[in-house]
Amino acid sequence: MLKKSLGCVVVAGLMAPALAGAQGLNYNYVQGGFAFYPSATSADQDFIGLDADARLQATENVFVLGGFQYLTDNIDYTTFHVGGGYRLALDPSTDIWGGASIEYQEFSNGASDDDVGLGLRGGLRHRLNPDLELSGSIRVVTGDFDYVGFRATAQYFLRPDLGLVGAFDIFDGDPGLITGARFAF
Repeated sequence: MLKKSLGCVVVAGLMAPALAGAQGLNYNYVQGGFAFYPSATSADQDFIGLDADARLQATENVFVLGGFQYLTDNIDYTTFHVGGGYRLALDPSTDIWGGASIEYQEFSNGASDDDVGLGLRGGLRHRLNPDLELSGSIRVVTGDFDYVGFRATAQYFLRPDLGLVGAFDIFDGDPGLITGARFAF
C-alpha cells in the first residue's frame, strides 16, 4: 500500500510538470514548538521535548528541508534531517511535494546508540482560506532505527508571516502532539 501511494505521487509529478507554482503556499519558513508523545507501548515512557522544522526555497519548485527533534524521558531521543524536495502545484492553493533526506538518530540512556540513514518524505499542502492551511505528510526512514511516520498539520495565520501550528504525528506507531509557531520569510 505504501509503495503504491508513493508511486502515485511520483507519477503525478512526472505527468504534470507544466503546472504553475501555488502562490498561496510559502516554502521559506522556520517553525518550532513543543512535542508530546505518550507511549502506547510502555506505560513509563511519555516523551516530551522540542520539535523544529525549516524549508528554504531554492527555485520556484525546488526547496531545501531540514528538521530537529529532541524527546526525553527515561531514554533521550535526538534526530536531525537535512535534504531537498520538489513541489508540484495542483492549483494555486494546493501542492503535492516529495523529497529525500539524510537522517541522523540517537538514543541515549547513559550509553548512546546512533545511526545515519536515508529518509523519503512527501505530502500534500492546501491553503483552505486566508487564515488556515492544512497539510499531511509521510516519512519513511531507513537504517538500523527504521520507521514510518505520518503527520497531519494545521496552521492558523495570525498575520501573513506568522502562524500558530498544531500537528498530530504518528512516529513508529506512537501518536504524538506538536504545538508551536511558524515564521515565514
